[in-house]
Amino acid sequence: MKIKLKQIPLLPLLVIVFLLIIALLSLYSLLSSGGMKPYIIKQITRIVIGFLVMYFVLILDIKLFKKYAYLLYFGSLLMLVVVAMMGRTAMGAQRWLNLYYISVQPSEAMRISLIIALAKYFSCINNEDVNNVLYLIFPSILVLIPTGLVLQQPDLGTAMLLLLVYFSILFIVGLELWKLLLIPACGLVLFPIIWQYLHEYQKNRILMFLVPENDPNGAGYHIIQSKIAIGSGGIWGQGFMKGSQCQLNFLPEKHNDFIFAAIAEEFGFVGCITIIVLYLILLVYNYNIVIQTRNKFYKYLVFGLNSMFFFYIFINISMVCGLLPVVGIPLPFLSYGGSALVVLMFSEAIIMSVAINNKKLIKY
Repeated sequence: MKIKLKQIPLLPLLVIVFLLIIALLSLYSLLSSGGMKPYIIKQITRIVIGFLVMYFVLILDIKLFKKYAYLLYFGSLLMLVVVAMMGRTAMGAQRWLNLYYISVQPSEAMRISLIIALAKYFSCINNEDVNNVLYLIFPSILVLIPTGLVLQQPDLGTAMLLLLVYFSILFIVGLELWKLLLIPACGLVLFPIIWQYLHEYQKNRILMFLVPENDPNGAGYHIIQSKIAIGSGGIWGQGFMKGSQCQLNFLPEKHNDFIFAAIAEEFGFVGCITIIVLYLILLVYNYNIVIQTRNKFYKYLVFGLNSMFFFYIFINISMVCGLLPVVGIPLPFLSYGGSALVVLMFSEAIIMSVAINNKKLIKY
């Protein structure tokens, strides 16, 4: 199906563009002390690739996502298996596949393909069957297998995100609330057993979340420096390229997972509110598409993708503020990196495509 430029929704596109501009400016500021050029060029290249992917999704027949939902899922699952056997290790985690000149993170692709597969499954069963335990076995298997593979990498943040997105889809398809609450309740009961299988650094992150001051130069260093950066920004911030924590390299991962703290230091409370408002505009726009969509598959698909955006944002900002333990969750469209950026742009393109095709979608 061919689309015209005037059919493309401008609001989500403008929000993404504004966020990407802020990301590039932040990257320029944070890495201006040296080695900036390769980072900027790489990120601009990834942004261009992301927009090309978005355009490809928009001109693609959206019905293909349902037709090949399970194929996409098993393709992503296969990549996770390959990563487990021969993936590239960096920063103590085996998460990347080297494909000639680029490295990809299959767990990012799994986030989308899992949502597509779950949307297809639940759109093909009757609403009353959702509360039948037998009908929850297959989707639970779809979730638990990649979650287990991701935990082995190890990547606690992505594993947690996969489970949270699954719970959100169970909510929208109509699972009874007490059954939905029973799942995290079982998790709490089993936590002592789960604790034994966590990596040492994951245990330290949870303990340092409770009392980071116990190890200010070790496991608690990230969150302490992040809080200092956020607090020092005040209302208006210290100014562009003037953040002391960032410019003096006290804040770790300042251009990646902790970029929100870096923005808070340089642009203060006003900068943080601006970022949050942009995210809220995007989330509300996406949720409005859910309300307007009558087709069960696309309703569940858009809700799942929007839930993924929400959990990305909520977990990352809560993490850098010390409200949640430190996990490897990037901030959408702002954190430096390729796989997550392209996947998020791919996801929003699917939502935009649903918005364009809403009148053509048949209810079933």
